Order: sequence, then C-alpha cells, then structure tokens
Amino acid sequence: MSETPLLMRDVLRGIEASHGDLPDALARIADFILKDPEAAVRASMSELAVLTGSGEASIVRFCRRLGFDGFPAFKIALASDIAYRSGAAPRETDLATRIAEAVRATVDGTAASDLGEVADRLDAARHIDIFGAGVSGMVAQLYAYRFSRLGLVARGLQDPVVAEEIAGALDSRSVYITISETGLTARTRQMLTLAGERGAFRVAVSGRRIADLNRLCEKLLIATPLSPLPERGEIGPTVAKVVLCELLADQVKLRRQTKTTGAG
Repeated sequence: MSETPLLMRDVLRGIEASHGDLPDALARIADFILKDPEAAVRASMSELAVLTGSGEASIVRFCRRLGFDGFPAFKIALASDIAYRSGAAPRETDLATRIAEAVRATVDGTAASDLGEVADRLDAARHIDIFGAGVSGMVAQLYAYRFSRLGLVARGLQDPVVAEEIAGALDSRSVYITISETGLTARTRQMLTLAGERGAFRVAVSGRRIADLNRLCEKLLIATPLSPLPERGEIGPTVAKVVLCELLADQVKLRRQTKTTGAG
C-alpha cells in the first residue's frame, strides 16, 4: 500500500483493494474488519488480535501497511469512514454514488508529481504502447485515442501475441502502459518485464496496489476500485481509469502551454 494514509472515508475501500496482496495473518485481520468494522473500532488492539486470531504485532503491521503510524490512527480513520458510509445511500443500489466516490478518491489520491512525471515521458516518447486484456483492452484503446488526439504516437493493444511481437521495437524512448483491474496477471508480469528489458518507461494503471506490480514499473497509478468491489462483468471500474487518462492528458497540455509561454 501507499506510504500516505488513506482518506478518512476510503479505509474500507483500501482494505478491499489490497486484500489479495496480504499475507495470511494480515488477510485474516482484513477479513474481520470488512465483515464487522464497528467491532474493530470498539476493540482494543489486544482484543482485535484475539478476534482475528493474530498477534498484536500483526495488527501494527496491518495498520502500517495501510499507511498509518499505528493502531490508534487507523481506528480514528476507520471510525470516520464508518460514519461517512452510514450517511450515504446504499452502495448496492446507488451506482452513481459508488462511481462518483471512486472517481473522487482517484483524483484526490493521485499525486500531481506522478502525473507530471508520466506526462513528461508521454510527451517526449517516440511511441506509446498501451496493453490491456478484456475490458481493460477496451480502456487501452481509449487511452490510445486520447493520446493520439494530442499528437502523440500511441497504440492500444489487446492481443497478447501481437503485443509480445512488437515489444522488440521498445527502447528508452518508449512508454509502455499496462491497464488492469486486478493488478498483476501472468501476462502483465511478462509484458512489463519484457518492456523493462528493452529500456522502456513502464506505467501500470491498476485497481489494486500490489508490491510486485510496483517493482515492475517506474510508475504505478491507482484507479480506486468501487466499493463494494464489482462483480465480474461490471464496467463501472473503467470510469476511474478513464479519468486518470484525462488527468494525464491535461498534464501534457499544461506542460506544452508552459513551454510555449516560457519560449515567448
């Protein structure tokens, strides 16, 4: 997880998103909190350790994994999240709220410096390859279209065989972007590794923050997942990814305007 603490109303969403990357002891803590967050807020650290079948050291590690200094700071944020959710419309029936909150959290949680660094690389790139499978492949096509409208040389790739074949053209002047919801598949790992061997600047746009994924790319941009997590086939999670694309496009345009103004 990020070293920056989650927003007060995004603690449970963050736990859901990171669940698949947690070791067993921390996963048990996550399961309990997601099932009964109110009980977790009421419990002391020693009580929560008993309830989750873990040790107090694991509770501390769990909190720090989420970006908090310790258990007290985590409890305050969790209590705030519960209070916020209790006043919101049910997420199971309010799709607009689920999507709007994911988009807001994506915008708020993405550092301007990260967007700027990626935008600089995009603007200077000889070409940009964007790979995604399934629905993420459709999003990759949207990214390629948006970047092309800015005058960048970009192509969206959905066929893994084609993507692997053309990877030989990647070099230090290339930007390689992977898009996924679950974070790190065998294909994503393979393509990012290959792009790295060719010297390309690698960016991952993902719905989950996974340590291995972070190590395989130069920049990881998180599209905050819907809460509760989407069922298979839902296309709602694509909205936050498209918003990230627009944020990058805005940064490219801003940098060009700054250069033009400075040159004038």
